[in-house]
Amino acid sequence: MKTFKLLLLSLFFVSSLNAGTVLYENPLTLVIPQTNVANTGNDMLVRAAGIKIIEETVNITGTGAITASLLQLTGTVKVVNQWAEITAITTLTNATNVYATLWDGTNSVDLTADGLTLSTATVGSFFTKDKVSTDPYSANIADQCRLLETTIDRFAGRPFAITQKNGTDTFIRFHLTTTDAPVDFTIKIVFEFIPSNGGDLVFL
Repeated sequence: MKTFKLLLLSLFFVSSLNAGTVLYENPLTLVIPQTNVANTGNDMLVRAAGIKIIEETVNITGTGAITASLLQLTGTVKVVNQWAEITAITTLTNATNVYATLWDGTNSVDLTADGLTLSTATVGSFFTKDKVSTDPYSANIADQCRLLETTIDRFAGRPFAITQKNGTDTFIRFHLTTTDAPVDFTIKIVFEFIPSNGGDLVFL
């Protein structure tokens, strides 16, 4: 503090000498914050690499039990939010047991349970992982106006961390079962995630 006062006095003295008979007309104003803004339980503080957002439009087509590898995982990432929206439909009269898994070629880990049904869903229908892995996707089917919200004890998106099997290609896969021949629709998929130690997610 003493050093700071001496610096201000020096500036004042030099300015007075340079100004002749006019003393320092523009005094230095020092603004010091008096209080800190407290973070709440709803704030997400992000350091280092920050949140990365990726999105891709993917066509889902086939019949019977369909499995599609959509993204490749490297390292570890913390997924903050993940959702999808139906953007186009050619045939979608039957689509049940919709769910997602993490797969390393040998081991399969459920990201959601297989309880979502998209049969007769319309363009604009939305689904997201906002619960634990033993629960299915939550959905707003766009055949009418709908509300989807998380309960008070959950963050939106239900953040979760996923890790690649060391040295092995690891993927996020999308599954459904259909009797359509074939089912044919398009979804836009969005992932928001925080990389950890060089981890990443990329669409295939």
